[in-house]
Amino acid sequence: MNSKLRRTSSVVVVLILVLAGALVQPFGGNATAGPNGEGTLPGTWRVQVTPINCQTGAPLPIPSFSALDSYARGGTLTEVVNAAAFLPGQVTPGLGVWSHTQANAYKAVWEAFILFDTPPAVPGFPFKRGVQRLMRDIEVHGDQMTFNGSSQFFDTNGNVLAVACASGTGTRFEDVGGED
Repeated sequence: MNSKLRRTSSVVVVLILVLAGALVQPFGGNATAGPNGEGTLPGTWRVQVTPINCQTGAPLPIPSFSALDSYARGGTLTEVVNAAAFLPGQVTPGLGVWSHTQANAYKAVWEAFILFDTPPAVPGFPFKRGVQRLMRDIEVHGDQMTFNGSSQFFDTNGNVLAVACASGTGTRFEDVGGED
């Protein structure tokens, strides 16, 4: 009798879990901003970043650079940057979070470690060992994005060393249709 009761209880528990999952699923997933999921952020994006003057929004005489940004369902993100301003191995990939704010709009914040000071003999911005925190406001339209953002650079004690701003564009990284 005990084994029959356990088996029946197990079946009931499994059914309850399956039903609960079926009821919750329509409310989960990624935030959609338009019909058929148009304007959603999750996925990997090729982005082009242009440094700008924080007060005027005018482009700075600093080369733009590229990055790959990956926005995962559930609200996490990873960024790998390809900026000549950093020496090879000087900065880690960025890790952070994103959220849907309204319609096609999103906000993201992430951090990357700067692993060593830029040597004095190297021209350009003298990065110091510490953390770079990036914040971005993003608009998505189909497979294209635009954004404005800022970066704060902190030393290892958490003191703000510099603030920078940027704008940019992105294109969703699409499947090339290869074989599985």
